Amino acid sequence: MTTFDLFRRAAVPAAAAVTLLSLAACSGADGSPAPAVTVTVTATPSEQPAEPSAEPSAEAPTEGTPAPEGSASPGPAAQPTEDDERPPISAKTPPIHGEVIQSDPGHDFTKGIGPSRDGIVRGEMRAMQDANVAEYVPVRFVREYGGSTTGHFEGPPEGDVTAFAAPIAKDVVFLSAAGCDGKDQTIDGNYLGTQRCSRDRLVSLTDKGGLYALITVKNRQIVKVVQIYAA
Repeated sequence: MTTFDLFRRAAVPAAAAVTLLSLAACSGADGSPAPAVTVTVTATPSEQPAEPSAEPSAEAPTEGTPAPEGSASPGPAAQPTEDDERPPISAKTPPIHGEVIQSDPGHDFTKGIGPSRDGIVRGEMRAMQDANVAEYVPVRFVREYGGSTTGHFEGPPEGDVTAFAAPIAKDVVFLSAAGCDGKDQTIDGNYLGTQRCSRDRLVSLTDKGGLYALITVKNRQIVKVVQIYAA
């Protein structure tokens, strides 16, 4: 094996090997033995990539505890509707001086004014739409001075569309609280009219408005009107 082969196996660059050989040749040109050339080659091991750790990394803690499946947060409590707060119109006579306006659940006021459900309405006969159809609204009593019957009646508040209209029956029963000529006081102990008067008298008073009464509706007609005395 030649010296050059030793250099090649030791991974010495070719240029460096040629230079060393030339020096060796020059040293032995005069016949004297050339000194031995010692070449030390240090091989640096290549860096191996670090093996991944076999120990799994700890998972990051999660915030909060997930809710179990099927659970739901409670929603807000349902608020009562206006009809829930108002007594419905029924066959039962409402309190004469009741302080809450009656309701007509299920009545669609967007379809125009029409008759209320069958029953007794504490209301105001406030206008005649024509010779037969009367317009009326439910009312409540507003007390004054702390008395039980001292006060006044008032209809639905502004913006409330509660109003009705129905024909006055030909044989309607009208009981007046002021007599048929409007000059007497014809009432019972509950301040309700007792004097029966004509249909024409009822139509005349309704056309003027301000006639407070217990209004009975049956089969979409006004069949009875009992006037409430209001001082």
